[in-house]
Amino acid sequence: MDATSVTKHTDQLSDSPFGRKVGPDICGLLLGMAETVDLAAGAPLFEEGDAPQGVYFVCAGQVKLIRSGPGYREHIVHLAERQAMFGEASLFLSNHPVTAVALKPSTLLRFPRAPFLEYMARQPVLQGYVLEVMACWLEQLIEKIDELTLCDGAQRLARYLVGLHEKNPYSGFVTAAQVELPTRKRDLATMLNMNQPSLSRILRQMQDQTLIEVKGRRVVLRDLEALRGLARLPEFRGVHRDFA
Repeated sequence: MDATSVTKHTDQLSDSPFGRKVGPDICGLLLGMAETVDLAAGAPLFEEGDAPQGVYFVCAGQVKLIRSGPGYREHIVHLAERQAMFGEASLFLSNHPVTAVALKPSTLLRFPRAPFLEYMARQPVLQGYVLEVMACWLEQLIEKIDELTLCDGAQRLARYLVGLHEKNPYSGFVTAAQVELPTRKRDLATMLNMNQPSLSRILRQMQDQTLIEVKGRRVVLRDLEALRGLARLPEFRGVHRDFA
């Protein structure tokens, strides 16, 4: 990387959730081993079953991590957006459990596997970060199992919309809000384990019941309390609206 790129990526990495967690010294050392990866929209980064090459940081763009099922049906496991890290679990696996594909033109940093592991062995802060990521992934997978086995489509969508809203640090102080869907409705449908017509139908039903208002990718959450109840989140258990 040239000097301008190094400075830019240093700022991006240090200002990310990962950078704030591990500190500028570790970020600087990791950048010394980093490789830049540029992807066009639709280009694969790696395929399910490939040998892992390292850990990735998204400088710009968006990458979807997917599992493929029978008939080439795909399920989006995760969307990695700007300032996100992904691939930590693959440090300890012989093969990637997912396929990674750029949804938009993307620029990534790759921290090669062997040097990253070697450096991590000497850095307790980095070890703690990776363990915390593993714990978060386990928690998310358990929640996903609950959603797929215990929740219907409207509940899954409500949980997703409320989750987007609650990423905002001021989410606890408002009764209505606006969120932006990070991807196309087709991809959102696969994330929520439904087809696109079902997603469109549920969105229309939620609009008819004045829970939300859809404006392209922007969704106004007009009744947060009812959405939380529909999602069966702890703070508003018992509030439920019927979706036929």
